[in-house]
Amino acid sequence: MTTAPVVSEGSLKGDQLEEAVQVAVRAFDDDAFFGYLFPGGAQRHRSVAILHRTVLRHVASVGTTRTAFIDGKIAGVALWVPPGKWPYSPMLQLRQLFSSVAAFAPNLGSLNRARPIMHAVVQAHPKRTQWYLQLLMVDPPFQRHGIGGMLQAPTLAACDTEGIFAWVETQKEENLAYYRRFGFEVVAEHRPVPDAPAMWSLGREPAA
Repeated sequence: MTTAPVVSEGSLKGDQLEEAVQVAVRAFDDDAFFGYLFPGGAQRHRSVAILHRTVLRHVASVGTTRTAFIDGKIAGVALWVPPGKWPYSPMLQLRQLFSSVAAFAPNLGSLNRARPIMHAVVQAHPKRTQWYLQLLMVDPPFQRHGIGGMLQAPTLAACDTEGIFAWVETQKEENLAYYRRFGFEVVAEHRPVPDAPAMWSLGREPAA
C-alpha cells in the first residue's frame, strides 16, 4: 500500500458502484462456490458482477455500506444490514430474484444447483436481533493489510457496546480462521449437495 486507507460510509453510485463491482469480480475470481455454479471464466465474471451490482445497489438501501479507498481507488467494501432489516422486504427479495435469473442465464440449470445450498443458508439464519455482514470483499492487491478488519471494526464495536449479536456467511474455508480473529464462531456447515463446495454460517456474541 502506498498510503493509509481512507474509510467512508454511504451507498456507492455511478462510477464508484461499477468500480466496486469489478472489485467483487476480482475478489471472488478463485471462489470455489462461484466456480461450481459458473465453471466458465467469462460467465463467472459476468454473473458475479450482476449479483454484486444488485447487492451494492439495492441491499445497500437498507444497510450500511463502508468503503476503503487507497489513493482514490476502492480497496474494499463491507455491507452491514442492521437489526430489523433482515429478512428483506418482499420487493427487495423480488429484485434479488430477478438478479439471480439474469446472472444464471442462459444456463438456468445452474440455478437449480444453487437452490438447495442457498435454502440451507437461509434456514440457518437466526431470527434474533443482529447485525448481518452481507458482504465483505477486499481487492486482491490489498488483501492481508488489515482492510477487512477496518471495515468491520465500527459495527463490531457497536455490537459490543449495545449487546447485539453479529452474523456472517462464507464459502471459503480459509475465512473461518480469519473471522475467528474478530470473535465469530462457526454455527453450521452447509453441504446439502454432496459434490458442491460447502458454505458456513458464523455468529458472534457481543463481548462482555
